[in-house]
Amino acid sequence: MSSTTKQDLMAAAVRLTATAGARGLTARAIGAEAGVNQALIFYHFDSVENLLRLAYAGATEAMVRDYAEALGAAQTFADLYAVGERLGASSRADGSAALLTHVMAASHHDPQMAAALAASLGTWRDVVTDAVHRVVRHHGLDGVLDADGLAAALAAATIGMVTVDALPGAPLGSTLRSVEALPRVVDTLAARFPRALVRRIGRSLAPRG
Repeated sequence: MSSTTKQDLMAAAVRLTATAGARGLTARAIGAEAGVNQALIFYHFDSVENLLRLAYAGATEAMVRDYAEALGAAQTFADLYAVGERLGASSRADGSAALLTHVMAASHHDPQMAAALAASLGTWRDVVTDAVHRVVRHHGLDGVLDADGLAAALAAATIGMVTVDALPGAPLGSTLRSVEALPRVVDTLAARFPRALVRRIGRSLAPRG
């Protein structure tokens, strides 16, 4: 019962973030959303802030589980984009994108929230990095592209687009959808040119120390 109640409260916090935003994340509102007495929040988590930290960590772990298999099978940049597009759609629907926005804002003044955010993003980055290394090797660009740096940039760009696209009214439109053609272009160019030429071009474009 205790474990179920804790899970219900964390799921309620994620849902409520999507519908009511940060201002709606009160103990009373979260308890009502979960269908339990708000006092149970303090019994299980000590504070609303602790509840949100654990809710975000749980959402991230679930996200990694849900997409790890697809990322593990990715061979092209288009495959990586497809995973990101699915992630964007689901995170808007289940409230995790809105929750991420709240956690990112809170981390500027809450060291514990910042640590939780860093740990969660680190978990996601590690999974993405493995996939990017595989794609880079598939295109014969290992040793030419900085796969670790590329993975960090792609992870950051995806998170940025997912959170911006989740804003009410989508003020910038679908930013993730707007770059849909780019991964296919990169894959096509890499596939049509000899690998030696692709590697030479890659080296010529690399920053010079």
